[in-house]
Amino acid sequence: MDRREFILQMLKSTATMAAVAPNLSGATIVSSGSDRLGATLPVRPFGKTGESLTALGLGGFHSASGGDRNGQALIETALEQGIRFFDTAHKYLGGASERLYGNYLTPKYREDVFIMSKCDTRDPALPAATQLERSLQRLKTDYIDLWMVHTLIDEADAEKRVLEMLPVIEKAKASGKIRHCGVSGHYSTAALLKALDLTTERPIDALLMPISAVDSVSQDSFIQEVLPELGKRQIAPLAMKTMGAGRITSHMIGGKRVVPDRISLDENQWFVLSLPVCSWVSGMTTVEQVQTNADILRRFTRLTESDRLTIAEKLLDVADEAALQPYREWLT
Repeated sequence: MDRREFILQMLKSTATMAAVAPNLSGATIVSSGSDRLGATLPVRPFGKTGESLTALGLGGFHSASGGDRNGQALIETALEQGIRFFDTAHKYLGGASERLYGNYLTPKYREDVFIMSKCDTRDPALPAATQLERSLQRLKTDYIDLWMVHTLIDEADAEKRVLEMLPVIEKAKASGKIRHCGVSGHYSTAALLKALDLTTERPIDALLMPISAVDSVSQDSFIQEVLPELGKRQIAPLAMKTMGAGRITSHMIGGKRVVPDRISLDENQWFVLSLPVCSWVSGMTTVEQVQTNADILRRFTRLTESDRLTIAEKLLDVADEAALQPYREWLT
């Protein structure tokens, strides 16, 4: 199958999934609302839970990377712009991300927001239950809305860590310390598919993975391989790495770019938002970035299959693994 045919198949499969799983088709079910803080950004269904998330979330690593003063400004701006979904993780910046939220988000706004944190269970000295207690202490909250197994690397990693985490997750749910559970992965579709296989009897609520226009031309595409499975199981897809830390347009980090000067911010983000994803988790480091991304979501117009094909075709010559690798990795 040539690259153009591959993309066409991808577009057809995601369009079909949206039709057969309307409760997940965030591309067509979008509504705005308001709460005690003011107008919210458009929301989308959070899988089969009956809840909804704002279709844009504040990424926790980046929000804490500029220090407390900048982080507080990002939190306040996100709330002003209508974001109610906040991402973090136990390991982010040695706990600084969770502490930031504990200092500036939860004291005033805990009941207004949905918080996602994650657990990295690779250190035997820090078992999952211990990490959960530390996360709760840092966040200054009694519960986490969505707790994830963090960064599954391959099938073996998924099998070991998911099976270890499931009993901890069940106990934490029973005690009210977490409300929903899920998994995340940056690197391999096989790792995430393995996690889905392992949770058939004890289903997860959400899955966080790289989703972007660039991913649509990858041989190991999360859009092609994993997204349809989430639709079948009514698991909420959460998109990360949509910008590949800025490398998907013209911004450079460490001299690496994937798609310099090919597609616009609107094209890239609307491509993602036109897929049946629940929410787009964005690593934003400045107030201006928060405002820009919120504006992109407000102006969102669903792209047709033809629109997405046109965007994807601009990226065909970066489909090799070497070019795509930086977008899959963190900031390396």
